[in-house]
Amino acid sequence: MKRLMILLALVALLAAACSSAPAADTSTTETFAPMESTTTTAPETTVAPETTTTSTTSTTQAPEVEPPVVETTPADGDVVDTYLVEFTGSSETAVDVLVNDEPVDVDAQGTFVVMLPSDIGENEVAIEATDEDGNTTVMSTTYVFAPEDGWIAAIGDSVMLGSKEELEMRIGPGTVDATVSRQFLDAPGLVRDLLDREVPPQVIITALGTNGAVQARHFDELMAVAADVPLMVFVNVHVPTRNWEATSNREIAAGVERYDNAVLVDWFTPTDGRPDLFAADNFHPTQVGRVIYAELVAEALYPNWNPLDG
Repeated sequence: MKRLMILLALVALLAAACSSAPAADTSTTETFAPMESTTTTAPETTVAPETTTTSTTSTTQAPEVEPPVVETTPADGDVVDTYLVEFTGSSETAVDVLVNDEPVDVDAQGTFVVMLPSDIGENEVAIEATDEDGNTTVMSTTYVFAPEDGWIAAIGDSVMLGSKEELEMRIGPGTVDATVSRQFLDAPGLVRDLLDREVPPQVIITALGTNGAVQARHFDELMAVAADVPLMVFVNVHVPTRNWEATSNREIAAGVERYDNAVLVDWFTPTDGRPDLFAADNFHPTQVGRVIYAELVAEALYPNWNPLDG
């Protein structure tokens, strides 16, 4: 029994010793970082309310700045062989056009036509076109008049001299040789001088007989000189204050009938009994009479002649 109690005491002492000594650390301690939060805070987004404002494009157009374009016939550099040129142009509609500083009519399609007499060689035409917006084109074009057979010449007395400006508007500048008191007897020498030129005329207008009677032999002498002239144009006379009026007109008409290259311009018939067309002497025409005189000549020269404004 005593042994047993001693043994228990030893066991108790051994146990006490064991409990007071530090125990060996045989475990592994792991330190974990705090778990990262998976909650994501999104930055606050401010959404602007949708606008309903509509941007309107202005429909106001700027004024037209392009000047009108004008195309012409003859075009720049073209060569023509007629004395009176039908000068045509085309542009946009609603334009005002000046040709050589003179206004011309423009139709609904933008086309205009003007008759221009030509000088031998270069002829410059000035054109100004203005549209409804005020845009203006100023241009010029140059055509060349080069007749194959010559040009038109006119010889006459004081009646033709008074109508020179109107006549040259229709047959060309510098074509009229007229003087006071000239007689039909002077015609052969005048025609001979014309035919001696480097470029002879292909048409010669003769308006003589006011200052003396025309006789058949006078006419034949002239036509002998003018045998190779393609066209001779004879203007008869209106001179009621002279007793040779009827004789001159009769011989001029008969002479024209004898020659194939001669034609008559009847100045007498449309002016007979029309003192309003003449000055106080009743044979030199007024301005209205001059226009009629020139128009009658032009009608004899040009087919489909369109009268010009005097």
